[in-house]
Amino acid sequence: MKKKVVSSLLIMTMLTTVLAGCGSGSKDEGKKPQADSGETETIAIQLVNVVPELPDVEAVEAELNKITEKEINCKVDIQNLFIGDLPTTTSMNIVSDEKMDIVAVGLTQKLADIYDDGILMELDDYLEYAPNYVAAVENVLKAGQVNGVQYALPANPYVANSPGFVYNKDMADELGITIEKGADLDDLTRYFEAVKAKDVYGTSAGTSGALNVHMYYNVETFGINADFGYIADPVNSTKVENFYASDIFKNYCAAAKAWNDTGYMPAGSLTDTTTPQEYFKMEKLFGLPTGYDMSQFATWQSGQSFAIDIAQLDDPIITTASTAERMWGIAANSKHPEKAMELLELIYTNADVANLLQYGIEGKHYTKVEGTENVCTAEGAEVGPEGYTSLFTKYGDPTKAMTAVPNGDDYLEKVEEFNKDVPTSKSLGYVFDVTNVSAEAGAVSNVIAEHLPRLQSGNVENVDAAIEEFVNALDKAGMTAIIEENQKQLDAYMEQQ
Repeated sequence: MKKKVVSSLLIMTMLTTVLAGCGSGSKDEGKKPQADSGETETIAIQLVNVVPELPDVEAVEAELNKITEKEINCKVDIQNLFIGDLPTTTSMNIVSDEKMDIVAVGLTQKLADIYDDGILMELDDYLEYAPNYVAAVENVLKAGQVNGVQYALPANPYVANSPGFVYNKDMADELGITIEKGADLDDLTRYFEAVKAKDVYGTSAGTSGALNVHMYYNVETFGINADFGYIADPVNSTKVENFYASDIFKNYCAAAKAWNDTGYMPAGSLTDTTTPQEYFKMEKLFGLPTGYDMSQFATWQSGQSFAIDIAQLDDPIITTASTAERMWGIAANSKHPEKAMELLELIYTNADVANLLQYGIEGKHYTKVEGTENVCTAEGAEVGPEGYTSLFTKYGDPTKAMTAVPNGDDYLEKVEEFNKDVPTSKSLGYVFDVTNVSAEAGAVSNVIAEHLPRLQSGNVENVDAAIEEFVNALDKAGMTAIIEENQKQLDAYMEQQ
């Protein structure tokens, strides 16, 4: 597919025109499960990466098809995407009716933000085609629903998550740094002081256009950048508040300013073209905020020339956000949704299929770690991750599929222990409908885009004054009306539970 460059406004205009009349809750009206035609269909599935091109995709497809043609009479078309292009590419493919079937949901755009754009198909009529997969994620199915309609399926049932901080373990060991569970911003400041002696940055907020403050805390946010408010204590409360008027935001901004003033973060980060991830990979940056769960270790270790570790900053909880970060949906223009669902079932139940999608071909893209049953590494492989990799998309049942270093054969045991008796957000599955305050939402988004980068990166003269100006601008834009509407909808949702 030739790459199309088009403005966000044009995309939305095209979507509105092409999908007019679809309406919320009727994206695929009249579309029902169909019997297998007997023909070998090709089902496209998204693969989301930091690299836009993978030379060995076709080789992996060929190995996959040996299994999928035999098991469910279909072929697989792997559509590799750079994560930054995911929203635009998905929208444009729908508009132009290009081949799409299985879509990655939640990585860069929340379900609440895309379901009403006509991008996703309603799945309720097709769940019967993936009985084992659906049963496995039944406890968190609500996270993929809007108004009781299933639009996406959580990628796996193990969705406990806590705030974390990934860091260069080799560097920490050299400097005698031990980051304990529960470390706070003051603790991180001390570690950043130590690494500065090595001419290394402590962390970075990058260009700061996207909110990352919430990654340090167990909170539930609504909207991409908490545009629609947040819940400070999601396990015990359903009170929606303005995140940017919170002590959490104020405390972080104060820390960020101190980090920026002392050189613990890259100077001029708002215009720096080097991303925080690139600084980390070059060993010019000590660590970054991240979600903490067992899968994150292999994700962050991939492609690094040094050992990583992740500090757990709080106890785990299960929230809509942690569940909905990685989900699978079916594109509204899919010609064979029943076959797409069958493929999802096969991915979840067949470890060989999941392993091929996740890691590529054994001996070419990865090797099994000697002395282990189910652990792989790119070391010793002919090509390694440059030939094929899946950094952001996760395939299959984690209890059956392989895991990667630094995890070991005890990975499943750790996953189950981490998820044992974890409390769940009271509002699990709730999705805010912004329709009634869409004008205010647009205005609030513009205000956040103007003020958040400077505050989050510490590029302000006075934190208190800058936050006051920010909050006042949000109030004028309609943040209060948004939060009141959000609270009203959440209260109604809770009454139905």
